[in-house]
Amino acid sequence: MPNWSKNWSNAPKSALAVGTLLFLSYLGTSLYRSLLVQYAQDGQDLGSLWRLLAGILIGVGLLWFLAWLNFQGPFRWWFLVKPKQNWYYLWLLLLAWLVFELLQIRTTHEIAFVDENWLVTLVFIGIMVVFSYVADAFRVRRERLLLEQQKTRAELTALQAQVNPHFLFNALNTIYNEADATQNDRVADLVQQLSGILRFTLQEAQKDFTSVAHEMAFIEKYLALQRARLPKHDTISIETHIEDDGQPARIAPLLLIPFIENAFQYGISMQQQSFVRLQLKVEMGILEFEIQNSVLPQTATKRGQGTGITNAKKRLELLYPNKHGLVIEENSDTFKIKLKLNLRE
Repeated sequence: MPNWSKNWSNAPKSALAVGTLLFLSYLGTSLYRSLLVQYAQDGQDLGSLWRLLAGILIGVGLLWFLAWLNFQGPFRWWFLVKPKQNWYYLWLLLLAWLVFELLQIRTTHEIAFVDENWLVTLVFIGIMVVFSYVADAFRVRRERLLLEQQKTRAELTALQAQVNPHFLFNALNTIYNEADATQNDRVADLVQQLSGILRFTLQEAQKDFTSVAHEMAFIEKYLALQRARLPKHDTISIETHIEDDGQPARIAPLLLIPFIENAFQYGISMQQQSFVRLQLKVEMGILEFEIQNSVLPQTATKRGQGTGITNAKKRLELLYPNKHGLVIEENSDTFKIKLKLNLRE
């Protein structure tokens, strides 16, 4: 049985393609007939016209290429970064002056062509600006669609892993009650931390943004579980400092966890001297995060930047364009990540 709904959904695209082809064919045929009527008696004039049309096509292609370079370069470097927007306006003034001077040279500085050269210059700059705005609008829309797709995939992955969250919560509550009844405070505390992590992952992580306070509480629970699983040993050092000014701020959930997981996964060893040092501070809507871990000989050659860090970098680029600075450094004994993030909307 044919899939009529799928075929029907593709019908507008097919109709648009056919309509565009027919319209262009009609215009081309009309132009060809008109040229035959006007220039069929004079082959030299017809050749000049084709050279003119070829020159126009080359000019349009060159104009498109320059507009694309302007969008990829000055527009994205300066205009999209508010503190640097004045540099973009200065660039447009310099570009306008250069184009005008080139046109003046082309017309040998004839006074009669000044107004025409100014008009061409303004049209050129206008095309540059409009092209950049339109291209950026398409870029933003494409990135928004990509974020939505990534979010959908993440939600599907979470659903597949949940099995039955109510059962897990009930099981954790049962273990907590048993530990509390036997006055095993350590086990009760660990279960409580794990329950908080699970609740955050199933609830807050499904949102686009969560409060900084919730995210920090989640990180502290995660760190508490990491400390609990590691033995008390002189060769293992874990130092953390988390500070929040208490001002309302929002952040994408689970944004920092991949960096922290990477530090514990590759920086801690039971046999060698190892460490993890974490500093996290949020003040006046600015987040400063730094984490260091030891580089272990057996993992130095095979670690690299894993999928978690790669995905975190991509999320930062999509969610906080021009609002973050990320530096990753590595030497023979230390792997360091520094992130500065502007959370102000």
